[in-house]
Amino acid sequence: MILLPKIKIKRGDHPGNQVLVQLPDLSEYEKTFLSADEVSGQTALSVSSSVNFAANEYIVIGNAGQDDAEIRLISSVSTGAITVSSATTFAHSRGTVITFIPFNQVEISTDDNTGFTSPTVLITTNLRIDSLDTFYEATTGGATDYYRARFYHEQGVRYSGYSDVVISTGYGDGTVFAIKDRALKDLGYEVDDKITEQFLNTSLWEARRDLDNDSRVLRWSFRTKFDADIGTIYPGTWRVAVPTDLRDQNTHKNLLSIRIGKENRPLEYQDKVRFNQNYLNIAHTTLNGAVLTSDTSITLTDSGDFTESGNIDIAGSTATDVVDSVAYTANNETTNVISGVTGIKAAGHASGADVWQGVTFGFPTFYTVHAGYIYFDVPFENNLAGEHIYADYYSTLVSYDSDADVLDEPEYDLFTSYLKYKIKYRKANGDIDPTKDADYLEWIQRKNNLISKEMLSQNIYLVPDI
Repeated sequence: MILLPKIKIKRGDHPGNQVLVQLPDLSEYEKTFLSADEVSGQTALSVSSSVNFAANEYIVIGNAGQDDAEIRLISSVSTGAITVSSATTFAHSRGTVITFIPFNQVEISTDDNTGFTSPTVLITTNLRIDSLDTFYEATTGGATDYYRARFYHEQGVRYSGYSDVVISTGYGDGTVFAIKDRALKDLGYEVDDKITEQFLNTSLWEARRDLDNDSRVLRWSFRTKFDADIGTIYPGTWRVAVPTDLRDQNTHKNLLSIRIGKENRPLEYQDKVRFNQNYLNIAHTTLNGAVLTSDTSITLTDSGDFTESGNIDIAGSTATDVVDSVAYTANNETTNVISGVTGIKAAGHASGADVWQGVTFGFPTFYTVHAGYIYFDVPFENNLAGEHIYADYYSTLVSYDSDADVLDEPEYDLFTSYLKYKIKYRKANGDIDPTKDADYLEWIQRKNNLISKEMLSQNIYLVPDI
């Protein structure tokens, strides 16, 4: 589990900027419970189980965010007991939860740019476990200052990764943080042990998937990418990986156009069965190991389709390469080794390079899509070396991994409605009728409005066949 701080900035209430670091979500960490009442001032705690707890790690005694919660360092562990290095401040009753926490402090730093090229550490302070946020006031902070934070394990002298970088004016309206924050504030709730950050993120992702998969819109216009450079041409190669964010990696249905180099002429799609006819009577494999210019034998991945002697063409592996024609006198189809080899270029060849026999290199006219690759009807000729392959396509649902990420949906407020419904649903333990909930109905209405606009925005063009 990756634990990164989540920060927010308040400005205007006090001089400078107020930096608030949210308590980490501990819902998935190891827990145990006090097995007896413990008065204040204790170091030895009776617990129902001490398994998975260890010395020199930190625990939270009590529920994080409550007044009597406290962090302590474990000094030793034995069966049914955890001993802490400093006495407890509060009394705790039997059944009080004890939770592992991977850090006990937070470091807050600032800079005047989002890249944090010259950061200044403002403070390293203990986490406020009795509050939902650890508060720091940067009294001299300006409107253009940036902040970030990372957790710190004081005993083990180790850090978490950094939080998002946040400017003093805070998160934008379309960010993940702002959407979740509006939903919580509208309902008067805060993140707690039931409405966790994980729950909010899971619910937001659920809403985005629901919208993205609505059968009324197969492709969203705001996820169209144009003129994407998806690969550089190496002579003798015949395929390029589909874009990693292409919607449906194994078909062409979300590819609007594939174009080659400066000519920029769209290629035509062929289904795989028809496409295979472009390579009739052509042998193809790859090098099974690197080849040096002095080698007299070459190991192929499979030499079974190659003649007993003759010539092979080896594709280039850089944008400045050319196809290398190599002669050979024997082919051992059991070992896949061709021997009596002459004519290998001075630079040799890298393992995995395409190897051809009986092919004509040229400028592609057709393409197909199969198993995550775009294949071309002829391998690229030398004249195309270094040119680029361009694509227009519909991208998949864009994921987010931080609160600062901005969602790509143009009308993101609909997700606030959905989150409000989900928060109420969880608070009510599922005892809520969505068809009578105002926020759920608003989510449906907003979603329908967005879909209606998207459908109305689709244009039909009649292009004459010249």
